[in-house]
Amino acid sequence: VSTQSTWDYIRMEKSPMDEALKILKEAGQKHILDEFPKRKEEEKKLLAQQVLELNKSYPGGIKEYIKRAQILLKDSKEGANPYDAYTPSLPSGETLSFDDPEYEKIEELGFAEIPYTGFVLVAGGLGERLGYSSIKIGLPVTSILPEFTFIHYYIKYLLAFEERVKASLPEDKKALFYVPLCIMTSDDTHKTTVEVLEKNKNFGMPADHLTIVKQEKVPALMGIDGAFAISDKFEINTKPHGHGDVHTLLHQHGVIQKWKEKLGKKWVFFFQDTNPLTFKSLLPLLAVSAKHDYDMNSATVPRKPGEAVGAICTMTNDVTKEKLTINVEYNQLDSVLKAKFNKEGDVPGKDGYSLFPGNINVLVFKLETYFKALEKTKGCVPEFVNPKYADASKTLFKAPTRLECMMQDFPKLFDQGAKVGFTRCDRWLCFSAVKNNITDAAAKCKGNLPPECASSCEADFYYVNMKFLQKAGVDIEPIGEADHAVFGGVKFPLYPKIVLMPNFGVTLKELKSKVKGKWQISKKSTLILEGTKTAIKDLHVDSTLKISSSMEKAVAIDKKYLEFIPLKGDEPEYLKIRGYTCSTLTIPELKQTLTPFHHSLFTHSKFCLLYTSPSPRDATLSRMPSSA
Repeated sequence: VSTQSTWDYIRMEKSPMDEALKILKEAGQKHILDEFPKRKEEEKKLLAQQVLELNKSYPGGIKEYIKRAQILLKDSKEGANPYDAYTPSLPSGETLSFDDPEYEKIEELGFAEIPYTGFVLVAGGLGERLGYSSIKIGLPVTSILPEFTFIHYYIKYLLAFEERVKASLPEDKKALFYVPLCIMTSDDTHKTTVEVLEKNKNFGMPADHLTIVKQEKVPALMGIDGAFAISDKFEINTKPHGHGDVHTLLHQHGVIQKWKEKLGKKWVFFFQDTNPLTFKSLLPLLAVSAKHDYDMNSATVPRKPGEAVGAICTMTNDVTKEKLTINVEYNQLDSVLKAKFNKEGDVPGKDGYSLFPGNINVLVFKLETYFKALEKTKGCVPEFVNPKYADASKTLFKAPTRLECMMQDFPKLFDQGAKVGFTRCDRWLCFSAVKNNITDAAAKCKGNLPPECASSCEADFYYVNMKFLQKAGVDIEPIGEADHAVFGGVKFPLYPKIVLMPNFGVTLKELKSKVKGKWQISKKSTLILEGTKTAIKDLHVDSTLKISSSMEKAVAIDKKYLEFIPLKGDEPEYLKIRGYTCSTLTIPELKQTLTPFHHSLFTHSKFCLLYTSPSPRDATLSRMPSSA
């Protein structure tokens, strides 16, 4: 047996513990090695197992993680700005308006790309910071429909798109077509996400149309030397690595390759866990991507100068002249602009907003270019570190930190010449997220900033649905200054509680086809509209009502309103984080069972038919729980 072969044999026989100790030694974790002999055997085994798992999950292993950390921590200590060697300029993109006469056409152009689009939901977050102990995608979108969660809403939207695309396909292609969804979870959310999906049978989505990839955590760092933080139980403290891991996971699991080679997709759409307005702006985003052949297109909103929102900029390297269109974080933006763009820094344009649009982390990638970049880079987005230093020496941290990466930094992995742009829409149309607990949201309200909490998101959801119905020709009673509520210090407008289920309509053109005759809705009403084939001729609502089938002359005017009222103290968390509960969760449902149109009247909790045709058909009204 040769010496080399003997060494190979010995190396193969090396115990997991020996391998873990070798990894720690190469990573310079002397404090762990010094403590190791003092620990119980079970603690040693568990630590060794953890080291091997962390080493396997990070590209290049723990040694590479420490190498990158030490470089980034050194730059942080010296106050280096990654964009010091760049000159900013305005990025390429389009600003769209919902009031544009061409908006319907823009939506149609975007819808033409739906058959070629795959969807990625970044869902690694828990709601603990909000006061909600479960996964954020498990939060109800509204208080009036407690079973209608974010994940439910998103999947129903994708199924609505799929249904409409299939309707236009030849019979031999319908069975093969589907809209795929990939969900990125984390250690914190994976188990519950899987349980929720299984319990609800994926909300109607076939299991083979859905992929789940799980993000791992990375070691927490105690100081500038890259020493790992260790718990009293002799475990390495770990923290989330950031949503930029989604790219690596999509590559590792072959998701994009499958979508490209087996499903014929051309676009990849990324969206976040608690933004219910995402799909209202999806079609314009796809339309702009197709029009300009963008390799990456960021959905953006108008942002005020200095607002704590990252901005899309084109950065040109002063030496190489290479261009990079990318999100620049708000705490870096002003100094970069003052140095090389405008001595005033981040200033307003003619419309009062910054010249650099605000990033909301809703992204569209051209799949072919994205796939090539993944193959070349494995999807490893450049990292950053953001330590909070314990003192002026900047050697130790107030709390352990870690390396992070962001999904929007992917342009750094593109080759030169990649076309990266933005699509700016009104904030009300495309962005309202649940990011803050009610206390922090109240403080933001005092500072005249968007509260971005559960109650404001719910109000924004009703507003966007109201705007779409108004655009479709519906007469909706306007609200006044008195029509506002304050719960937990968060003030928000009391719009009519309008919920347009995804299967009721995915485009403005389709909504217009459902709104026939004259529609009137009072400002205190609650109206839920559902059903692919539902169309209503003449509707008057001054009440609380759900409609899920076609009908004519539907009138609900009993003034029985669903209202928000103060908490009683025993409500579930999804209500506590809003600061209010509902006066009722029973919503009358008007049903048409046999014929597409009939005349009906609903008053004083009684239902009757006003027959105007020779052979009226059955219609029923039932009071049902809103979750039905």
